Amino acid sequence: MRLRLAPLLLVLLAVVPGVVRADAGAPPDGPSTAPSTPPSTGPSTVAAAGAAPGPTPIPSRSLGIGSSVSAVLVEVATGQVLVAGDHDTRRPIASAIKLVTALAVVEALPPGTAVTIGDEVLGIEGSSYELRPGQVRSVEDLLVGLLLRSGNDAAVALAVAVDGSEAAFVDRMERTLAELGVAARPGSASGLDDADALSAQDLATVSLAALREPRIRALVGAPTLTLPDGRVVENRNLFLLDVEGATGLKTGFTSLAGFTLAASAQREGRELLAVVLGAEDDQQRRALAARLIEHGFTSTVPQLVAPSLRLRTAAGDVLLDGSPQLVTVAPGTVVAAGWPVRLRVEDAPATVDLLVDGRSIGAVAVAMRDERTEGGDATLGRAFADGVYAALRPVALAGGGAGGLR
Repeated sequence: MRLRLAPLLLVLLAVVPGVVRADAGAPPDGPSTAPSTPPSTGPSTVAAAGAAPGPTPIPSRSLGIGSSVSAVLVEVATGQVLVAGDHDTRRPIASAIKLVTALAVVEALPPGTAVTIGDEVLGIEGSSYELRPGQVRSVEDLLVGLLLRSGNDAAVALAVAVDGSEAAFVDRMERTLAELGVAARPGSASGLDDADALSAQDLATVSLAALREPRIRALVGAPTLTLPDGRVVENRNLFLLDVEGATGLKTGFTSLAGFTLAASAQREGRELLAVVLGAEDDQQRRALAARLIEHGFTSTVPQLVAPSLRLRTAAGDVLLDGSPQLVTVAPGTVVAAGWPVRLRVEDAPATVDLLVDGRSIGAVAVAMRDERTEGGDATLGRAFADGVYAALRPVALAGGGAGGLR
């Protein structure tokens, strides 16, 4: 089928490593047709709060992760979920809840705050920072005990310092989660309560927020820290020694929760986050997190899509620019903007679909810049091509493959 367009059609699609830019203009009359539609994955149904659109995450079982383990892999820059398995089942997460505790604390207590330890630290089970009533510790020192040593006594001491009681602090933790888009109420500041339950997706959302907080990021990525008084504190999270570029975050264990881990790593400016819940032991949770991280770095590529469309009229040009969008896909995947087949200036869309292998994964906002000296119409035919550079003109449009029109 051939369509008659007025005026002339010119479509450009440039794909630069990590960047895809789609530009289109309208030169003299010429034939055009819509491209063939390749098979595609559908839109993502798994997303951390605030996540960018992306293709459907691959199932974690395809990486050999069993159904008894909940897991997600996330692109930190966008929140796009790349791998997911049992991602939305809530289960106890043990000391990983301390990331929520830390977020609530840094919002409430500024650096330099002195905390006097009270009787609330007596008789607390599990991991300890060896606090004693009457000690005066800085909030930074207690955050070290919370995040590196996973001290349950540090968690309770901080809760009391902020709100006077752990119960009141749990109310604050619930509000902190709500601000992140997670509707859940923890049972404790330490993770000892079985009500400290989140899904892998929820914990990924919390972890992303923790990585954005400098006071937390500086601690969760440190294998050891030397405090001002000369004490050297080792991080119990051995994942930091397992993976190149590891940046965090937090482990957890109770008999009901099993072994949990939120883990992140950064290479060449790109950071990935893996969450593993319900592993059998420390070695398994670290191995599975490392497997997820390595898959992300070796088998996916972030691409910046910057849709741009130029409509040419006798009175001048109208430019349509879509908001740049970072999308992570498998190498070789075609990412493009889904401009309408025929478009008049007065029908310029407020949004344009993002297409991954021809299938919409979401939409981005479009801004219009009108350079016309007076009113005028323009129409546009739609085409796409893959490769480093392609220009489609009214001549030599026949051809097969993803880069041709038919």
